[in-house]
Amino acid sequence: MKEDTQKLKALIEGAQRILVITHIAPDPDALCSLLLAGTTLKENYPDKEIMMSSEELTGDLGFLTGYPDIKVQPLYEAIENHRPNLIIMVDAMNFKRCTRNDDQAVAAKVKSEDIRLIIIDHHEPEAIEANDLYVNNSSPAASQDVYELFFNQMELQRPEGYAQTAMLGIVSDTNRFMYDNPRHRDTFAIINDLLDAGASIEQLENQLRRFTKNEMTVLAELSANITLENDFTYSFISDEFKTEWLNSGKTPEELKLGCQIFVNEYIRNIGANLWGFMVYPDLLGGPDLYSASFRSVSTAKDVAEIAKSLGGGGHKASAGAKFEAGSVKEAVDKVLAALAA
Repeated sequence: MKEDTQKLKALIEGAQRILVITHIAPDPDALCSLLLAGTTLKENYPDKEIMMSSEELTGDLGFLTGYPDIKVQPLYEAIENHRPNLIIMVDAMNFKRCTRNDDQAVAAKVKSEDIRLIIIDHHEPEAIEANDLYVNNSSPAASQDVYELFFNQMELQRPEGYAQTAMLGIVSDTNRFMYDNPRHRDTFAIINDLLDAGASIEQLENQLRRFTKNEMTVLAELSANITLENDFTYSFISDEFKTEWLNSGKTPEELKLGCQIFVNEYIRNIGANLWGFMVYPDLLGGPDLYSASFRSVSTAKDVAEIAKSLGGGGHKASAGAKFEAGSVKEAVDKVLAALAA
């Protein structure tokens, strides 16, 4: 741990231009760990050029300090524009997770220009990008890792708004502490510190747990398509629903948010089943791209292994994958075939 901290400090202090990035279709923990890292670096290294960048933004987290400073742009373009000496990747372990189309070009550019890479991630290790420092403490959230590295170990000055940002990252990725957490003592020690610093779970819940009519329409579609198998549940967004959604001018972001609500709140709590999955069109990725999201009570099924077999990854209780299919039926069949393998 001490060696990682010393190397982290040396890499940061040795760089003049730093680019902080996270994964595509970012969830709150991705954006919170991005903000926590970026705003902390700006606070402590005002002489350095720090850019926070993401190819996409999902959800409305504009109430978080620094959120308007996140640049929304393709990763390759961000590297060309910022010309970083150092990239810090949070909540992801490779460039493929951070860009939709240019991961090989990005990797080649980073290598040819000798750009240093730090990875701070908490997922099951899989296809880790060549790097100068990889930190994975099996934490329940990347925001916890950033907090521990920058504040507990490097003892950096804490920026304005850090408490609410860190709280949201941890609360969201634990799904309000729903999952078993081997590091619960460390997690709750941080939560206590954040509450003492003025963070409010009640305010976060009030800001986040509000649903649009369109999101409720997505929930209705997924509820109508539920199938109960012997020990798991699954559902899907039909191709007809997708076509109607697009023709009505509704946004891909709202479709995804509705799907996230369903998979996080319901899929493992239907009937007697303790795990399940959902398939939906990845409208941001292209017409033939589908996403499969898996959730499980941790002792019931290691869903990360299923996601891995489909080219994805994640945690034992929460994982996902993206793949091409000609229809939602074909996409569901691919997942079912992976389960039977």
